[in-house]
Formats: sequence, structure tokens, C-alpha cells
Amino acid sequence: MRIPRFLFRVKNREIELEAKDLVEALGIDDIEIRRDDTIAEAWLEDYEAGRTIYGFEEIKEYLENLVRGKEG
Repeated sequence: MRIPRFLFRVKNREIELEAKDLVEALGIDDIEIRRDDTIAEAWLEDYEAGRTIYGFEEIKEYLENLVRGKEG
């Protein structure tokens, strides 16, 4: 059984497709992308649960650095 390392929660279909393209282009397969139409409530739930929250730009930068680290 494969368990993803990260959950990528997105608020709409457009961001979901962009996230899937980004993850695929970087060759990363241990991320689950899930659309959540109630992202404001989801953000609060994650915050209260003590989970780490990042915006799209921070995630993109992290993934690019992760791939660079793999290659170099």
C-alpha cells in the first residue's frame, strides 16, 4: 500500500489541474491532490489541528527545491 507524503488541498478545479500538472512535471508521485470546496473551513481545521499550511507559491518552491536536490 502506498501512502502519500503530502496532501495538497485546493479550492477549485483550475488550481487542482495546475497542481496536478506541476507535480507530474516535477516527477513527484507521493502527493495526494484533493479539491476542497470549503477551503476556508478546511484551513481552520488544519490550523487548529496543528498541521502546516502553505500557499501555492511556497509549495511550488519547495517541490522545485526537492527535485533539484534529487538531481544534484
